[in-house]
Amino acid sequence: MHDADVIPLRCPANPRMDPHLSTLVAAVDGVSGVVVASLDGFALAQVGRADGAAERLAAMTSSMLGLANALGRELDIGVLDTLLLDAEHGKVLMLTIPAQPTRLLMAACNQDCVMGQILWHAKQCVRAIAAAMDTDQAAAPVPLAVNSTPNF
Repeated sequence: MHDADVIPLRCPANPRMDPHLSTLVAAVDGVSGVVVASLDGFALAQVGRADGAAERLAAMTSSMLGLANALGRELDIGVLDTLLLDAEHGKVLMLTIPAQPTRLLMAACNQDCVMGQILWHAKQCVRAIAAAMDTDQAAAPVPLAVNSTPNF
C-alpha cells in the first residue's frame, strides 16, 4: 500500500499504536486497513481505510474473537489468539494483543495478500504494541486509595 492509498483517520490518533500500525500496512502488500479495538469493541486506533467503519469493525472484531474463544473453550483447545477469515474478495486477520488491558488487532487484506507474510508482520506489530502498552502501564502513577489510613 502506498501513502496515496491511505485514507485519513476517523478515530483519534494514537501515538503509541499508530507507528506500529503504519509499519504493518507499509510492510505487507494488500493490507487495506488495520484497526485496534478494546475488548468491549471500541476503536482505539486505525490506519488505512477510514470510511467510517472503524467503530463497526472494532465491535465485530471483539465479537468474533469472543466467539472464537468460546469455541476454544468448548473444544478444550485453550485460548485462541488468532482468527483468519478467507473470503471471495479478501482476507481478515484478527489477533489478541497480549497486554493489560487486552486489546485486539484486525487487519483487512485483499485476496492477493500472502497470509504467512501478514501473519508474521501482524504478530511483530502486536508484540510492539504490547511492549508500548506495558511501558505505559509501568510508567503510570499508582493512585492512592481514597479515604485510606496509612499503616505505620
